Amino acid sequence: MSNIPENQIGEWLKKLERESWQLELLVSAFTIFLLIMGDQAFEDFLRDLRYQYNLSDGVLTFGFIFLGLLKVSLQALTYCLIAHLMLRGFWIGAIGLRSVQSNIDFNVLKYNDFFTDRLKKKVISLDQLVFKLDEICSVIFAFAFLVISMLLSFGMFFLTFGAAAIILNTIGEITPESVDNLVGITAAITFIMLFLTGIIYMIDYFTLGFFKKLKWLRKVYYPVYRFYSIITLAVLSRSIYYYMISKFTKKRIRVLYGFAAALFVGTLLFRFDQHQYFPEADNQFLMSANFYDDERPEDDYVEIASIKSQYVIQPFFQLFIRYDPLDNSVVLEHCPDFEPIKDDGLNWRMEVRMDDENFIITGKNYSEEDFDQSISCLSSIYEIAVNDSVYNELSYYFYEHPSKEQRGLLTTIATNDFRHGENVLRLRKVRKFEEGDSTRNEYENLARIPFWYKK
Repeated sequence: MSNIPENQIGEWLKKLERESWQLELLVSAFTIFLLIMGDQAFEDFLRDLRYQYNLSDGVLTFGFIFLGLLKVSLQALTYCLIAHLMLRGFWIGAIGLRSVQSNIDFNVLKYNDFFTDRLKKKVISLDQLVFKLDEICSVIFAFAFLVISMLLSFGMFFLTFGAAAIILNTIGEITPESVDNLVGITAAITFIMLFLTGIIYMIDYFTLGFFKKLKWLRKVYYPVYRFYSIITLAVLSRSIYYYMISKFTKKRIRVLYGFAAALFVGTLLFRFDQHQYFPEADNQFLMSANFYDDERPEDDYVEIASIKSQYVIQPFFQLFIRYDPLDNSVVLEHCPDFEPIKDDGLNWRMEVRMDDENFIITGKNYSEEDFDQSISCLSSIYEIAVNDSVYNELSYYFYEHPSKEQRGLLTTIATNDFRHGENVLRLRKVRKFEEGDSTRNEYENLARIPFWYKK
């Protein structure tokens, strides 16, 4: 590759700077479109994560923190780019106006001397306005990606914290009990160090390098700085960060950071709501469209259970109960002697066996499973009641619901004992608790589904 003279590079960069607004407009408009269109896809992914996978509470907590910060960062990026697009439009309008009228003729306005003098001092020229708008637009465009980088850094920190917790918890489970105290001390030291060093790095970041100015701390702080630069992906936005804090006064940057932080914290702590008498908590008077197939949106999940409609006129009606993978441990408590063919998690798709001294690789064979025992175990954790009648002799079937092809159980209930008008179906989940040598069952309310029956 031939060497390019430095003067040509400089001229090319100056030309690129002059014409960068065209790229900014194109990228802003296209990115805003993608972010708005992708918001629903992101919501669908969060719902899939909740309904499709059996993840521990700890994993879900740290995962949702990261994904929540990612969602907020994408929203912040959208707002910044919308502001950038509007200001660029204002900037183009100012340039167009300048081509028609470059100066203000105050003599034509015929204002009195007091307002004329004040306006001459306060109103900037179009040249200055165009220059300042161009500078602000370029900074907003860069700051938008700096915001998303900052929020993702918080998310990566929480992921690191969660990963450390999972690793140490796994070590504690596989090591003998004699070293439990050592594992506990190691975990405590690890979490304290991560928390303290994380706070120090955050303070240094938002104070624009306070700890970098202390000479006596450089050898101690540098490893911390390097570690968090890697795990928070700060290396991706480092150039933008240092160029911005070197160009603008620290007071302006701190005001900008403070405004962004106040806005972020405010959205977390406060919500505008004038529905004073509408309760937020679940209660016996709350009806959810999610319980009825004819009212629930086609692309929405069945949260717990569902019937066809809230109006029943047939002699039988069906109830669908969603299979929640988190209930696997509950089913195991009721059927400890039954072992399904599939594992909870990763499963081999292939099966290797020897047949007449031949080595055969085939797909996994699930036809040998005891389906009757499987459905008996799965249905044993539920109790279904309509009004005051508990139904213990219902027939259950495995069923994939048309809504998102969710897996679960389907049962049919006769309506001959229902009363005319309002009825209430109650679904409860049974848990076993051991008390010494005996066990007892406790019931957890899952769903209360009102419906109306016409005899």
